[in-house]
Amino acid sequence: MRKISVLNFFLCFVLSIGINHAQDSTLTYSFSLLASGANNKTPYWLQSNQYGAIPPYGSSISGQYGIYKIYNPGNPRLFQWSAGAQLITNVSKSSSVFFTDLYVAGKAGPLEISIGQRKGSMGITDSTLTSGSLAISENARPYPKIQISTPNFVNIIPLNDIISFKFSYSDGLLGSAAINYGNVSQVPNTYMHQKSLYLRLGGSRHRLSLYAGFNHQAMWGGEEKIFTGGLKTLEAYKYVILGKPWADSRVGNHFGTIDVAAEWRGNTWNVFLYRQSIYEDGSLAKLTNIADGLNGLRFKRKHIDEKDLSFKLNTVLVEFIYTKEQGGSTFDFDKGIFGRDNYFNHYVYAQGWSYKGRALGTPLIGPQNMYRDNIARDSSNFTANNRIIAFHLGLKASWNKVDLLFKGTFSQNFGTYDFPFPSALSQTSLLIRAERPISIWNRSLLSISLAADIGKLYTNNSALTIGWRKIGFLR
Repeated sequence: MRKISVLNFFLCFVLSIGINHAQDSTLTYSFSLLASGANNKTPYWLQSNQYGAIPPYGSSISGQYGIYKIYNPGNPRLFQWSAGAQLITNVSKSSSVFFTDLYVAGKAGPLEISIGQRKGSMGITDSTLTSGSLAISENARPYPKIQISTPNFVNIIPLNDIISFKFSYSDGLLGSAAINYGNVSQVPNTYMHQKSLYLRLGGSRHRLSLYAGFNHQAMWGGEEKIFTGGLKTLEAYKYVILGKPWADSRVGNHFGTIDVAAEWRGNTWNVFLYRQSIYEDGSLAKLTNIADGLNGLRFKRKHIDEKDLSFKLNTVLVEFIYTKEQGGSTFDFDKGIFGRDNYFNHYVYAQGWSYKGRALGTPLIGPQNMYRDNIARDSSNFTANNRIIAFHLGLKASWNKVDLLFKGTFSQNFGTYDFPFPSALSQTSLLIRAERPISIWNRSLLSISLAADIGKLYTNNSALTIGWRKIGFLR
């Protein structure tokens, strides 16, 4: 533990060498230190949607050190390359050192190929204040993958952004997995297949933009070992891509969302309205889980004057999350009624919809070790609570050179269909953060945060954190 603590400060010193303002550079750096004092576990909004970087065990010292080669938007060359690495060092009850980002990428025009693990999420949503995308959020560590994509929307009509598209296709490695059902108790390799396609009508020059699209993810692997006469790897991959059934069940653990959104660009505020609908095993096609999804409404100030030191509310986000329906309470194979979708759990893969112990999708459906000890649980499942109703509020404001951030989430939690809670458990999680520039190393940033969990789902947690970070360019 002491060695990692020393490493935190040593890396800060090394990265500070040669730092200056080279605004024409494409080599950037970022590093930060965060010291947290907690009375119990790390509060929900300190550890969630942080790519697994913040330990869940309470008091800690966390260091994050990144260096990135970014694309040069002013470079006329067709081919460019980029790369990135971010190292995480944590000192807590269970210390750790790992990478979140570690990738190399290249692009030809709008098309990019990326290899390695890289931060990102999937689905139409707000990017900074959201409770988290339902399918792939910013909650878990990135997993290594190969991806081909268009990172930005691409015009279908040349030189006219009235209609554009954006897509991605990737395959990644999740590692070994414990098996709940089948001929073996573990398989050495599991994989993640992912693809998405989104369309936009109306571009940046228009008042109104409309969005629609989908994302599809599937965790799979080991079918030949798990099932008698199971599909070999290449054949199983074909079934995974198409979502094709085998032996009356789809190959792998599938999860995705169908998204629609609208954005209005006003004179003072931009208004963004979005909806993510869950599809998993066919319930959405029959409209039996149509109520389940994420709904968001965001108001964002269009122009922020940094010279104006008065209090300004810059962003307001309200979200409503509902996952209680899950196709209904009935699962009858003979009658073709397939309810009880059991989001984020899976009858084959014990880890469910998770990676490195954290939910791949919304952190509101969390691992069992986050919950109070008196909550009934099944060790073969990832989560003991996937039927929720939640209201989420996010705010960003500024005052006298201080940036303010607030996140507050209230949820009613009902357990699962198989293990329902005797009554709904209420939970409130809060975070408030203040950050301002300081004159150290030519303008770094100092922050202070207060976070708390109050309710019956998690233990009552509270924490005070002090953070320091620096970002910039390297020559």
